[in-house]
Formats: sequence, C-alpha cells, structure tokens
Amino acid sequence: MRIPRLNHLGVVVDDLAASIEHFSEVLGLPLERIEEHGSELDIAFLPCGDTQVELISPRRPDGFTGGYLAEHGPGIQHVAFEVEDLEAALQELAERGVQPLGDAPRPGAGNTIIAFLDPAAFGNILVELCQPL
Repeated sequence: MRIPRLNHLGVVVDDLAASIEHFSEVLGLPLERIEEHGSELDIAFLPCGDTQVELISPRRPDGFTGGYLAEHGPGIQHVAFEVEDLEAALQELAERGVQPLGDAPRPGAGNTIIAFLDPAAFGNILVELCQPL
C-alpha cells in the first residue's frame, strides 16, 4: 500500500459559518467550496498546501457525526490518508487484521471513494483512507 500524502483532517464543528470565518480570517485558509454530503452533512473544504481541512457540520443529531459531536464536542474527528488503490489497500489491511467500519469502499466527499478503519488498530484514532476518482 502506498500513501502519497495526508489528504485531509476532518474537523467536526457545531457552527459551520463561524468555523469557516475563524479558519479563513484568523489562519488565512481560503474557502474552496461547501458540499452537501448525503442528507447528514455539510462539508467546507479549506485547502492548506497539498492537504485540506474539512469542516464537517452535521445536519441531523441522530447520524454518526451528530452523535460524535454530541459525545465529544467540536474538534478533529479523523485523519485521512490518500491511497492510489483503495480496494488493494483494504485487502492488504485485512491481511494485517485491520477491518473497515461499515460499508467500504463507499462514496466520499470531494469526488472520492473512502473507507474508515477500526480505531482500535490505531490507538483509538479514527483513520480514513480515500482514493480520488
């Protein structure tokens, strides 16, 4: 498995507009776009060099991200590594005993396919693998 770069940091926020303002005005990260992801999320993409900050705002409190926000509060939710071949990466990880969470691969934001991995394999850190389409 080859990981060419850190694709993004997923940051769960409770106020998307205020978070965009803080990251843009205070840190100078430009807002590239806001994307609706399914019926559950709004995601703002802010490029930072060759990676991105994703500000993730749940639209519903009963979804995975809404539950995460309620339990943990705003903050970094996951780290996403880019892979060239997600299917092959998942097979290799399965051989090492690392399983994906839920359906994998599945459509992701920003024209990608993604897989979240069992946090137990990474010291309780949620890791996402993504492959640009």
